[in-house]
Amino acid sequence: MDSVLMHAARRWTKSKHLKNLLKGSWTKMYDSEGRLLKGIRGRIGAVATGMTGHEVGVDLIEMQPGTAFPLHVHDGDHVLYVESGTGAVHINGKKRPIKKGDTIFIAAEYPHGVVGPRKDAKEPLLIIAFGHPHTHVESKRRMWHPSRR
Repeated sequence: MDSVLMHAARRWTKSKHLKNLLKGSWTKMYDSEGRLLKGIRGRIGAVATGMTGHEVGVDLIEMQPGTAFPLHVHDGDHVLYVESGTGAVHINGKKRPIKKGDTIFIAAEYPHGVVGPRKDAKEPLLIIAFGHPHTHVESKRRMWHPSRR
């Protein structure tokens, strides 16, 4: 990216670069077919253009008991941090339990899905998702079914 354009794209602004994930509006989330994911919502965090010209960003995702993300891939790598609750993550064909404090690295090419808490759980699963390149949490292009890659 041209240095003048890079500088403009990377100029620090409070509205984009300082966000509180505990405050603000929740947004709907969608699967790889553009269908609403019921019981799952997101909150947009800080996002910026990285040195490579791709967005780097973070979002908060809340999954109610009995919900799940279908198997999907992303355009970029990401790291999940479990803020609270329990659930499971399917990565490349294996299901692994997750709980508060866990961090999970997911390479872009690995098909994966997230399973929220059991239906009888008392609290939702809260995940902080860091991505590079980042696709906004409300985007209908955030997830891709592995067969469509």
